Amino acid sequence: MVPIGWLASLRDALSMVARGGLWLSILLLLGIAVLVAGQVMMRNAFSLGLHWADELARWFGIALVYLTIPHLLDRGAHITVELLPNRLKGRWRMAVLAISELAVASFAGLCLVAFHAFLERAARFRTPALDLPNLFFYMPAVVGIALLGFIAMVRVLTLLGRREPS
Repeated sequence: MVPIGWLASLRDALSMVARGGLWLSILLLLGIAVLVAGQVMMRNAFSLGLHWADELARWFGIALVYLTIPHLLDRGAHITVELLPNRLKGRWRMAVLAISELAVASFAGLCLVAFHAFLERAARFRTPALDLPNLFFYMPAVVGIALLGFIAMVRVLTLLGRREPS
């Protein structure tokens, strides 16, 4: 049986990190709004284009999505098809839910392998407007997917301990 006390502490720590990602995402959303409004104002009022604002807003958008995903999984707020688990009881239900969470963790693992393969080549290049290294540009996605995988594995362990993740 899984040590529930240790697992609960780990889950609480991951939840706090995921919640931090959510708050950072909210700030990034505000940043996108400021960048877009600022760019429109600069173009219309001063006939001055901010070539870097589009790229920065795109980076904020990527970070916003990937840093929010772990929080949604942690809260169980992802879209799920629960037709089969809702019809099952006991161990069968826990097994199906664990397989589902294991699929999410596997997806996260495959994404991290793909990011590694991609960034092995692309990391030495820089973004055109901000001159950021690609490694830095894609880091929010890597962090978000890694956190998603950790949370999914904790949810699997919770299910194996015969408790449903809340």
